[in-house]
Amino acid sequence: METGQSGASTEQLLAAAFGAGCGPVGPLEGAAGRSWLRAVALAGSGRFAAARSATAGITDGVFASAARCLEASMLRQSGRHRAATVPDGAALALASAQREEPGYGLSVALTVDATVGLAADALGTGRFALSARLLARADGHLAAHDAGAATTAAKAPGAGDPGECGPWWTVPRARLRRDWVAAELAVYSGDTAGAAAAVDALLTADPGAGRPRHHAKTLLIAGAAAMASGEVERAGELVGKAYQVATESVLNPLRWAGAKMMSGTSGEERGVATARIVAALEEEWIRDGADLAGV
Repeated sequence: METGQSGASTEQLLAAAFGAGCGPVGPLEGAAGRSWLRAVALAGSGRFAAARSATAGITDGVFASAARCLEASMLRQSGRHRAATVPDGAALALASAQREEPGYGLSVALTVDATVGLAADALGTGRFALSARLLARADGHLAAHDAGAATTAAKAPGAGDPGECGPWWTVPRARLRRDWVAAELAVYSGDTAGAAAAVDALLTADPGAGRPRHHAKTLLIAGAAAMASGEVERAGELVGKAYQVATESVLNPLRWAGAKMMSGTSGEERGVATARIVAALEEEWIRDGADLAGV
């Protein structure tokens, strides 16, 4: 995966960060947008120190919020959910100050990203009611966006699906992240019915193999939801596929998460093998800048 060669076009950086067919680059065409895309791709491969170096220079403008969200995500992946509330809170404040980019839904996406990030932070510290309230707030932003898009579509027939207004890297991506956290909330709060419903909902929302990082994470969370709802065999298939996608695409954080899940649910021999993979990935990930003290 290309993660930031200086000669890459913005379209190539967008594909490295989010996969194929993510729509026009629009406001990404600038130093801050390009730096953010590089950071996203680096973080996706587990190179957290390099990703933090890229986001550190994004201190103002529309992508400052996105940079803080990414920093929070890296903290969460290292098990530091409480610490992640600081950059997520900053991201929400920055997003609230942004004007909308016509046709992109970027300010909505930034607001939803930050709100969902805070919901994930709350979930990771056992504050399930707060997480649910924050998800409801994100739903409100998405509903308002959809209503506005529907009005625009009514005035201009043929404008497209109101729910997918804007390129995939903006609102549709933020909507998928919301679905991930909602499914995780069902899993960790013991909502068996909610977890069962989340499996098929996530698979319906799955962006597919062309967007490998989001594809792998969707499969991984669907697998966790299937396990929580008692579908053990289906869970194993989903997690195994997620691990395969993450391995093929060198998405080490997701590969680590998949291996960790498999080590706890496999038979003894396979469990030992995957535990070794987990340990090796942790060693590499720590060298690349992850602080896994909280995991």
